[in-house]
Amino acid sequence: MLALLLVLAVACGPEGETGQAGPPGDDTGIRAGTVPTQERPNVVLVLADDLDYSVFGRSSLGSAWTPEGTSFTNALVTTSLCCPSRASIFRGQYAHNTGLVSNLNEDPGGGARFFRESGLEDQTLATLLQDAGYETWFGGKYLNGYDEAGGREGAVPPGWDHWQAYLDESVVNRNGTVGGFEGHYTDWLSGEAVRYIEAGQEASRPFFMQVSTTDTHTPHAIPGRHQGAYPAEPAPRPPSFDEADVSDKPAWVREKRPLRESEVDRFDRLQASRMRSALTLEDLSRTVVSALYRTDQLEDTYLIFTSDNGYHMGIHRIRGAKWTPYMEAHEVPLVVRGPGVPRDESFDELVANTDIAPTVLDLAGSRPPGWMDGRSFAPFLDGEAPDAWRSSVLIEGVGGTYYDRPGYAGVRREDDVFVEYSTGHEEYYDLAKDPYQLENRPDDAPQGMEEDLEALKKCSGDACREAEGP
Repeated sequence: MLALLLVLAVACGPEGETGQAGPPGDDTGIRAGTVPTQERPNVVLVLADDLDYSVFGRSSLGSAWTPEGTSFTNALVTTSLCCPSRASIFRGQYAHNTGLVSNLNEDPGGGARFFRESGLEDQTLATLLQDAGYETWFGGKYLNGYDEAGGREGAVPPGWDHWQAYLDESVVNRNGTVGGFEGHYTDWLSGEAVRYIEAGQEASRPFFMQVSTTDTHTPHAIPGRHQGAYPAEPAPRPPSFDEADVSDKPAWVREKRPLRESEVDRFDRLQASRMRSALTLEDLSRTVVSALYRTDQLEDTYLIFTSDNGYHMGIHRIRGAKWTPYMEAHEVPLVVRGPGVPRDESFDELVANTDIAPTVLDLAGSRPPGWMDGRSFAPFLDGEAPDAWRSSVLIEGVGGTYYDRPGYAGVRREDDVFVEYSTGHEEYYDLAKDPYQLENRPDDAPQGMEEDLEALKKCSGDACREAEGP
């Protein structure tokens, strides 16, 4: 059987305007019967947590992926917060179309409870693939607040044939039964994934498997074998770290005082801990690949690796780690490896987390439904960029108390970004000249970017693809 492994590193933890989700009704977009079941690829989606470029590149985790595949150097999440980003992955939609905009169940448009009660959960990548004849498996961290939104009562979301989701670091909901498990949670998850791969190697149906780790989100539970790793790894010190002059920034940044020495020390300790946490994710990745090799599936397997959001510590004096319009929060690692995929190659074109579901469906021989906002990046896997691809991506985040930051929406292109806040403040950066976003020059923003932003803020489905531009 042809096997496909899509490995995504994305998960999230409990941080804390609702939009209409636009339920697609009965239009699944599945091209039933066009691809013989036994010839369709398997898909394994592995999600990690808060993984940014500094940890991916400076730990040995990156070496497990980049030499073997093709990297997307302008990969973005459209909302740089865990639960909204995961919803975008499940649904292939911007947050303003899912309406899921916050991590917390008690917030408007927040958490797993909203995803369930709004009906978003009824049509996801999993249900579409299940309808197309796939067997589906989920393990690890689901949406934020799942434990309080039915998880501890045994709720299993639609679309999943096999379910083992974390409720906390030692309790899991396994196919509707709540119970404990032993050992480190990532190691346990790795073992569960391997057992499923090995048990299903002779199955007649293709499978979709999603493996969601909690690495590298805090708090970190580091297994003994990795506790001595990276004893002194300082936090990244880009020119924007503890930025000396933030007078050009919007008010919510201008009010921040310089970092204290104790805060810098804490960031350094956290960076080392995050890098140690990444090693358990590396172990899981290598173990899954090894299982595919032992079962003679690796040569027919594609692997994709990414994160739910980026991460930052102390840039522009900001203490918070994400949910900001700055590129460190929105940019994520994304690497694809597999048969025919060039090794140690890269593309600069913009891809987004909204593209994950359309890509998986495309590779599985199913037409993505029209209500999805993203587009398939499968054409890149032949080694050449398609003749026409998007020129811009929307980034967005509602206002909230996380940083006491106003809501924002922005348009990101390969080399520049324009952001507009609900307060009326604006930011524009020429990323080719100012990659660390030090000099805010809103008057220099091309008129076309402002027009693109207006179209993207309200787009849905085909209109999003049109607004993103070819």
